Amino acid sequence: MQDRVSERIENLNFEESGGKSFFDLSATGVCCFHPKRFAKDTFVSVKIKDLVLKARIVYCQERDPGFRLGMQFSGVSAAQQKDLNDCVDKFSRGVPIACGIVDDK
Repeated sequence: MQDRVSERIENLNFEESGGKSFFDLSATGVCCFHPKRFAKDTFVSVKIKDLVLKARIVYCQERDPGFRLGMQFSGVSAAQQKDLNDCVDKFSRGVPIACGIVDDK
């Protein structure tokens, strides 16, 4: 697992619907509240703006209601990393960007 050395943005105004709330974004991962439990090491797709990234569930902690998910991005290309860094930079300046888990069946 990578050390968290990149900038992290917390308590962001991400898209909220159905109990899903993203609140922590960095160049290496994202954290959210979600109504569904996910098994550790499950892979999901996370959409941030128009960028879709694969992410591995690092932890899933039960919260009332729902679960807190920590996810680490996986297989990010250089072009995707550039776009992701741009999103993190925008968030650091307060620009709202919608995101969510797109394959959470």
